[in-house]
Amino acid sequence: MKTIDIFELSRTRRTVEGTLTLDDLPELNEALEGNHKAAEVAFEAVGTAGRNDLPGADLIVRATLTTACVRCGQPYEVTIDKEIPFLFTQTEEEANAMPVDEDGDYEVVVGSRKFDLAQWVQEELILSLPAFPMHDDCEPDEEQLQTQETPETLEKPNPFACLAGFKAAKKG
Repeated sequence: MKTIDIFELSRTRRTVEGTLTLDDLPELNEALEGNHKAAEVAFEAVGTAGRNDLPGADLIVRATLTTACVRCGQPYEVTIDKEIPFLFTQTEEEANAMPVDEDGDYEVVVGSRKFDLAQWVQEELILSLPAFPMHDDCEPDEEQLQTQETPETLEKPNPFACLAGFKAAKKG
């Protein structure tokens, strides 16, 4: 994927935009569930003056992701439309030394002259995924919820069977 000099983007106040697919976003692909996974992702990275003498950029992400509903297992569409302001530091130490109240609404990230755009967008998409994607009006798939009885599950001893022995000993 394309890399950019994030410091130069900020200095020149340029805009870089593009689209990404699931092939460009392997970690997002792993985070999505089901047989109908899909992603339509558009992004813009807009260089800004930042704050506190740090370079900055706004990341605008518009995406439609398809994963599986945790209740019914059918495709579930997640729409993401967000703009996140970032500040960039030269080192991890510089980022860690920044007081929390000074970064305000900004995300503070260690910048690079070879900043990976796809990775940046991917991280924001993964953070935006719902923990339990589900339709408001679906019913659970009862078959998926049932424990299948197999010879192995039938042979397993009941973990509470020993309590009956304790109860009998206590009465006696």
